[in-house]
Amino acid sequence: MILGVRPVAWLEIVVFIAAALAIDFFVLDGDRFWSVRPHPFWLIVILVAVQYGANASLVAGLTASLALTAGNLPTPELGADVFQYWAGVGLRPALWIGVGQILGQMRDRELVDRARLRTRITDLEEQNQLIANGFEELKRTKSALEARIARQFRTVITTYRAAQSMDVTDEERLSRGLDQLIQSILSPQKYSLWSLGPDGFEFERAVGWTETDTYERRLELAHPLVQHILGREPALCAARPADERKLLGQGLLAGALIDMDSGEIVGMLKIEETAFLDFNLYTLENFNVICSWIGAARVRARRWRQLQADRVTGANDLLMSAEVSERVFALLAQLGHRKGFSSSQLIVRPSDPDALGPEQHSILALALGEAVRTTFRATDLAFEREREDAEYAILLPGTPLDDAELLAGKLRTALERRLPPSLPSAAILIEARTIENDLAPAPDAVTP
Repeated sequence: MILGVRPVAWLEIVVFIAAALAIDFFVLDGDRFWSVRPHPFWLIVILVAVQYGANASLVAGLTASLALTAGNLPTPELGADVFQYWAGVGLRPALWIGVGQILGQMRDRELVDRARLRTRITDLEEQNQLIANGFEELKRTKSALEARIARQFRTVITTYRAAQSMDVTDEERLSRGLDQLIQSILSPQKYSLWSLGPDGFEFERAVGWTETDTYERRLELAHPLVQHILGREPALCAARPADERKLLGQGLLAGALIDMDSGEIVGMLKIEETAFLDFNLYTLENFNVICSWIGAARVRARRWRQLQADRVTGANDLLMSAEVSERVFALLAQLGHRKGFSSSQLIVRPSDPDALGPEQHSILALALGEAVRTTFRATDLAFEREREDAEYAILLPGTPLDDAELLAGKLRTALERRLPPSLPSAAILIEARTIENDLAPAPDAVTP
C-alpha cells in the first residue's frame, strides 16, 4: 500500500489523467475539458471509488482537481464577484471529492463486511473439520472396540456360521466379504490371496504389503510351499520348525483354498504378518476354517457364474439373456439373407444409464418384458444386451425397418402405462435397426 492506496489504483489514476490530458492537448482545444459537461474526470473518480474505496477516491479527486486547475484557471470577467468566481472554479473539485468519498465509504463498508464474512466462513470450516476429524476418530475407536470384542468371543463355530451366512453367488460381493471376514477374524497386518495356475500359485492380490516387502509374487511348482499345499497337507505354520523351512520366509501361515466336497484346490491364503498376541492356536484353527470356506465359496461362485452364462432367460424370466441373443440374431440374419427376408430390432435403453439405480433397472426390465408379452407377437422376443447399462433389444423376425419404426411408437405407449412416475418414458430411448447392422463385420475384419 502507498499512502493507504493500492499501487494499481495509483497507476490507473495516473494513466487515465495522462491519457485524457494528451487527448486534450493534441486533439482538442487544450483547455482540459473545462467546458465539457459532464467532465471526463468524473469517470476515473467514480471507477476508483467503486473499485478501491474512500482513500483511492480521495487521491483520484485531488489528482483530477490538480490536473484541471493547475495553470488552467479561467480569466475572471471584469467586475465579476470574487466569491462567485472561486465558487465556480472549486465546484467540480468539491463534487469529485465529495461524491468519491460517499461511494468510497460504501465500498469500504462492503469490503469490511466481506472480510468479516470470509473470516466467519474460515472459522466455520475449521470447526467443521474439527468435528469431522473427531467423528472419524470416534468411528475408528468404535471399530477398534468392536473388533476387540469380536476377537474375545470368536470361536470356530461362530466363524463358520458367519461365513455360511454370506452371499457367495456374486463374485464381487464375495471378494469384499472375504477381506472383511479375514480381517475381522484373523486380524492380520499383511496377507495375500493366490490362485492356482498350471505352473504353480499365481499372485492375485495383497493387503498391507509395502514397497519394501520382498515377498515373491509367483510360486513355482518346485517351491516346497507349493508342494506341501498341493499334497493336501495341513496348513503351514511358521511356529513349527518343519513348516518354517517350507515357508522359506514367505509368511507365517499358508493354507490351501480347497473345496471339501470335491477336493478341488482353487488357490492359497497366506498371512505374512500379524500381531504377536493374535498368533496362537485359535488363530490356526480359524485359519483352517476360513481357508475351507473360501475354497467352497469360490467353487460355488464359479459354478453359479457358469449357470448364469448358460441361462436362456435373464433375471426376471421375461427377457432372454444376452448370450442367447447373439446366437439367435446371427442365425436369423443368416436365414434372412438366404431366404430373402429382412428382420429388425428395437433397441431400448435409458438416456442416462448412470442416473438409474439397480431398482429402476429392474423396473425397466420388468415393464419391458410385460409390454412385449402383452403387446407384440408371440414370435417377437425381448433380449438383454448390456445388463450393466440397462440396454435391451426386441427381435422382430420378418419385419422391415419401416414397420419396426411404427412398432417403436407402440412400444413407447405400452411402456408409459407400466413405468412409474419416478421413471418417465421420456427418459427411455427406443431405436429401430436392422439386425444386419449390428452383425456386420468390422472394416478390418477378414470374412471367410
